Formats: sequence, structure tokens, C-alpha cells
Amino acid sequence: MLQKIAPILLVFLLASCVKDVDFEQAEDIAISPVLEASLIFFDFQAAQFSEPTGTAIVTEGDDLELDVFNDEFFRENLIKAEFFFEVTNTIDRNFRADVIMYDENDFILHAFAIDVMPNGNNEVEVTHTEVFEDALLEQFTNTKRLEVVLNMFPSPTGIPLDENSVGNIKMRSKATLFFLIDNE
Repeated sequence: MLQKIAPILLVFLLASCVKDVDFEQAEDIAISPVLEASLIFFDFQAAQFSEPTGTAIVTEGDDLELDVFNDEFFRENLIKAEFFFEVTNTIDRNFRADVIMYDENDFILHAFAIDVMPNGNNEVEVTHTEVFEDALLEQFTNTKRLEVVLNMFPSPTGIPLDENSVGNIKMRSKATLFFLIDNE
């Protein structure tokens, strides 16, 4: 009995599953990938900020070359970028991280600051997200160098940091890049 029903069932399935396929709809495909990459990381011990009077501004810095934006793919398909920064402080001092973006001629395109206030020697965490889209996106794609300047401000009590001072200040950061790739 199964031998008689199987051919009829097979013909029914083949005839009912036929549908016109529009291969031209593949031309309308757009994809939106997101790319995340680490930027700058540092971990400075309190002793690295030692100064004899407790009244000076102490500065540390780091920079990163960003030549990836020379690529035509990035320039044509990037629609938004975000820089995320997380700063953790356990040093009893005020800090400010200045983030400065330069073009190929070392002209400042964009800058912003992240202030980190102390809470004694308790851990303080500050986050900041800088978003680049529309008009700011062009400044972002013209960036060739990113510099972070970390300033420690004088002690309100005048007590200096020395090689025995406790605590540290850490920063970690990442870039999130949003693309729109279509075949138009």
C-alpha cells in the first residue's frame, strides 16, 4: 500500500512547493556590521605621580596613530563611531584626561575631557562615551593621531605623593564602528 501512495505523495509535494524566485532581490541587500577595537589602556601607580611639594600638576600621556581611516572602505561605509572610556581611580587626587584628535598636520580636530574626582582612597569609576556621526563623523575619519593627556591636580591638603603612596588610576577604552554596506 505504501508503494502506491508514495509516488502520488511525491508528485503532490513537488507540484505544491514550486514558487517563483526573484533573484534580483539580492541586488537590494544591505548589511550593517559593527566592529569593536581596543584603543588606549594604562594603569599608573600613585608613586608614578610623586612630586615633592604636593602643589604641582603632574602630567602623563600616551598617543595612538590611527592610519586605518585612509582606507576607502572606511570612508565610504562608516556611518557612526563611538569612543568609550572607563577610568578607575583609587588615588586621593583629582584627575582630568584630555583626549585630543589630530589630523595629518597635527591640527586639533576634536577634543574632550573626562574629569575623575577622588573619594579618599576608595575606588571611583567614571565612564564617558563620545559619539561621532553626521558632521562630527568627518572629523573622526580625518583623525590620524589620538592623544590622551592625564593631569593630576595638586592635593587640597598639600600632602605630596611619594614612592610609598597607595592607589592607582586605570583607563581602558574602545572604539565601536558602525557600517552600512549596500550595493548601490
